[in-house]
Amino acid sequence: MTRKRFIQPFAALLVFCWTGAARAEGNWPSLFRGVVASDGEAGVRIVSVDPESQAWLADLRPEDVIVRIGEADVKTIEDFSTISAALKGTTDHAEVVVFRNGAPRRINLHLYSYPVLKVWGVEFIPNFEMRFGDPSAGRDYWTRLARGFTEVGNKEEALDATLNALHNLPGDPQTALAACEGYFQLAQDRLAEQAIMPALTYLGAALSMAEKLFAYPLSEQELQRIKSQLNATLSSLRSLRSGALNRHG
Repeated sequence: MTRKRFIQPFAALLVFCWTGAARAEGNWPSLFRGVVASDGEAGVRIVSVDPESQAWLADLRPEDVIVRIGEADVKTIEDFSTISAALKGTTDHAEVVVFRNGAPRRINLHLYSYPVLKVWGVEFIPNFEMRFGDPSAGRDYWTRLARGFTEVGNKEEALDATLNALHNLPGDPQTALAACEGYFQLAQDRLAEQAIMPALTYLGAALSMAEKLFAYPLSEQELQRIKSQLNATLSSLRSLRSGALNRHG
């Protein structure tokens, strides 16, 4: 059996079910963390940007002049401070319009992990407070934490810790496989609760990761782990459909 056949029954779901999964509101840092700004002639001039910040990764640069954030015009540093404070903890992304060398530029600033998004196509907000000089040490720390959450049956926190491990070492297929399984399991739980939209969100992330995992040299046992989760999810979908037909039959 080919790897691609494992996900064929779910291919149509990939079109609409992925909308992202992130931390609960209120735990998010500022979108403009690491940015130092001052008043400019036509807006707010960026004085400096922390090279490790989300703003830098989004391509915000010193000497850019911010004139708009989302739907709000930015004319003074007071505008910038007020808008930035209002966004903190309430949104995970915003479109920023800047002038660079006299030309307008749109920048999509977000809090998602750039490594996880780039490699696995999953929108995940990492723990920005925990930083590790050695990526492997960061991966191992969060993996141990994930095991602890799994042992006490906290699947959401276990997945969050696993994704933080992946944020530190995004090319590790073993960590990615654990995260993929976590998404599948949460999708199955939400389907059992008839919580359709959360289930589709988790399922979309699981399918995105599963498809990308097939590019790695997985063992037969690892492939069977993915297949097992696919079959379990398909069973959950069928049970949900059967229940709906019985209720309306």
